[in-house]
Amino acid sequence: MQINFGHINSSLGTRVLGKKLRLEIEESLRNDGFVIFNFEGVNTVSHSFADECFGKLLLSWNIEELKAKSTFQNTNALIKKTVAFTLKERASEMALA
Repeated sequence: MQINFGHINSSLGTRVLGKKLRLEIEESLRNDGFVIFNFEGVNTVSHSFADECFGKLLLSWNIEELKAKSTFQNTNALIKKTVAFTLKERASEMALA
């Protein structure tokens, strides 16, 4: 499965959209699929979108499983930083729980 985020918008910012995409991602991951996150054409993602779309995946899979089952393509420095921060933040919250 490939998600072409640039076909959605050049700026991704809502939890509603993040949740919609996460549900699709979760279904593919559960069915042993490999997911490509293609950010071509995307300039920015919000923390809220990144947490809902990617951070909450950590509720079902650990980071190593996600790395083995997915990859990011065409991400700029801001997108990389936002997604990485969100994943680290979510992992830290779960470690404290």
